[in-house]
Amino acid sequence: MKGRDILKSMVNSAEHTKTEAPQTPVAHKPAGAVRAMNLSLGRLNEEAAAAKELREAIAAGDKVVELNPALVEVSFIRDRIPLEGDPQFDELKASIADSGQQVPILVRPHPTRTSNYQAAYGHRRLRAAADLGRPVKAIVRNLTDEQVILAQGQENGPRVDLSFIERALFARRLEEHGFDRDTIAKALSVDKPEISRLLQVAEGVPSEIILAVGPAPKVGRPRWLAFAERLKDSESTKRLEKEIEAP
Repeated sequence: MKGRDILKSMVNSAEHTKTEAPQTPVAHKPAGAVRAMNLSLGRLNEEAAAAKELREAIAAGDKVVELNPALVEVSFIRDRIPLEGDPQFDELKASIADSGQQVPILVRPHPTRTSNYQAAYGHRRLRAAADLGRPVKAIVRNLTDEQVILAQGQENGPRVDLSFIERALFARRLEEHGFDRDTIAKALSVDKPEISRLLQVAEGVPSEIILAVGPAPKVGRPRWLAFAERLKDSESTKRLEKEIEAP
């Protein structure tokens, strides 16, 4: 046998052996374990973001003060759709009750009421402090309306994300308040085409219906668009309005 044929035979043999080698089965984590791991990672991300926020505040020379929650008004534009039963809020309130408020909220002096304040972000912590009957830790800064909504929108990036319809409703409220598309895009950390898509849905579904449905965290743009299309039928809209008014 020629040397060339010997080499060819050796290569073919090696490839055949490699092909038939038993493969180690890939272990699949159960869905519950994956969800738990994702939740843990989400909490770690929240804590890291909160720590970064606090370091930046200290570096900027901001002082943390304690305020009566009754003197702090929510932002002039709401971003989240309130829920009666919110497990994440209950968990936050329990944490503050046990360990205290670790991260201050951001407020500005109220634009029209002396000795009062307006929250830029930290509304859940503010509500938790009020429910627990304790002062809320806060950083006070002089902020313009634009700075308030930019801070408010950007806080939702590293923390609990807004659902699609919450972002759509927030974008619509910002536009109705007179903010331009560039500012809205910065507040939501998206590009202008995405703002157009958000507004398309928010304009197709009345606000009272959105609020009745709630955040719907697992429902994205396609289903909301389909819903908006159905609402073009006046009879469907009447039936829905009647349903919303029912106990």
